[in-house]
Amino acid sequence: MATLHWVFLGRVPYPLGLSLQQAQASRVLAGADPILFLLEHPKTITLGRSADPGHLRLGEQELARRGFGVYRVARGGDVTYHGPGQLVGYPVAALPGGAGSVPRWVRAHAGALIAFLKDHGIDGTWSDLHPGVWVGREKIGALGFQISRGVSTHGFALNICPDLAHFDTIVPCGLSRMGVTSMAALGSRVPTLEEAAERVAFLVARQLGWTPGEALDSGEVLEEFADDVSLSACL
Repeated sequence: MATLHWVFLGRVPYPLGLSLQQAQASRVLAGADPILFLLEHPKTITLGRSADPGHLRLGEQELARRGFGVYRVARGGDVTYHGPGQLVGYPVAALPGGAGSVPRWVRAHAGALIAFLKDHGIDGTWSDLHPGVWVGREKIGALGFQISRGVSTHGFALNICPDLAHFDTIVPCGLSRMGVTSMAALGSRVPTLEEAAERVAFLVARQLGWTPGEALDSGEVLEEFADDVSLSACL
């Protein structure tokens, strides 16, 4: 049975988060154990492989003027916003069962988010039509993975207490008639991101049938990866 190691990194610039995933993916291919990186990003917009640039409601120069980073990434999906108050998870692991288990991998992570929301009195549901975790017609959790050589990168984002006005800069996931919500907007008790990270890591492991590992020290993780990623270029 695999052990899911995890670490909460706090607020991390998007390029650093991406570099950590790429470095860990190389280690997993060499036989390393999985790591779930949990963190939040500064104001960031990502465009997945199938993204329509028309789903940016502002031009990239205007977004940059307002302090948003814009990145084109290899994950599936359309346009997504990340920012403070949103818990982002990047599970970097060899996919159990190979490529044929991708749907189970996605649903396991969605199931962890749904279980976490239930802990806080929120009934979230998965949608096959519009993949993600929803509360009514409003999305509260986004999922988008990249599977390469049997290793998963990218992951999920859960809206705990982000500024929902920031989502107005995009058409989230290309769904113009659907809304976005958060635990705070729904009146739930709002945990700290560190509290949420610990519980979500446990629930992801349980959904996968893995052993939940102890939290790794964030400073030690960054030091360990320092030779694999250009930390100074990402800060």
